Amino acid sequence: MFKKLISMSSQDSAPFFSRQNHPSTDRAFSVKGRFNRLSYIAWYGLLHFIFLAAAIALSLTLGIFNLSNASFHQHDLATFGSLGSIGYSVLLVLYIYFNFVIIIRRLHDRNRSGWLCLLLFVPVVNFFFALYLLFAKGDATYNSYGHPRPATVIEKIIAWTLIILTTLSILATASAISYFVGTGDLENPREIIQHSTEYF
Repeated sequence: MFKKLISMSSQDSAPFFSRQNHPSTDRAFSVKGRFNRLSYIAWYGLLHFIFLAAAIALSLTLGIFNLSNASFHQHDLATFGSLGSIGYSVLLVLYIYFNFVIIIRRLHDRNRSGWLCLLLFVPVVNFFFALYLLFAKGDATYNSYGHPRPATVIEKIIAWTLIILTTLSILATASAISYFVGTGDLENPREIIQHSTEYF
C-alpha cells in the first residue's frame, strides 16, 4: 500500500517522465492542443477547400453565380447587396476564425504563445512568419500546451497530396517561364514595343 502511494505521488510530481496521461478528446477546431507540420498543412488546405466550396454553394443558392458559363449575374446585384453580403460576411468571419485556430495550434506545437499570430498583420514579417509555421519542427515531447499530437492517416494523405500538387505546379510554372524566355523571340522590352506598335 505504501509503495502504491509513493508511485502515485511520483507520477503527479513528474508529468514529463513517468506520468501516464490518458489522451483527451481532441477537437481540431479548438485552440487547445497542438498541430504538427503535416496536420497544419492538411487542415490549412482543407479549410480553404471547404470555404471555397461554401462560397460557390452560397452563390449558386442565391442565383448570383452561373456555373455553366462561370459568370456572375448582373441583374442579381440587389440580392447580392442584401442577403448575399450577409452570407459572405458570415463565411469570411468563420474563415478568419478557423484560420487563426489552426495557426494558434501550430504555435502551441512550438511551445509559443498563440498571440504571435498577430504577426500576420505585419508586412514583410508575415511572409517569414508563414514560412516559420510551415517548416519549423514542433516539440517532440510534452510542453506547456500538452503532449505531441501525431497526425492522423487522413491528415497525412491530405498533407502529402497538397505538397506533391504544389511542388508539381511550381515546377510546371517554372518550366513554362523557362520555355517562353528561352525561345528568344522577344529579348528585351524595346523589342516588345516594336512588335506591339507601328510607331517604332
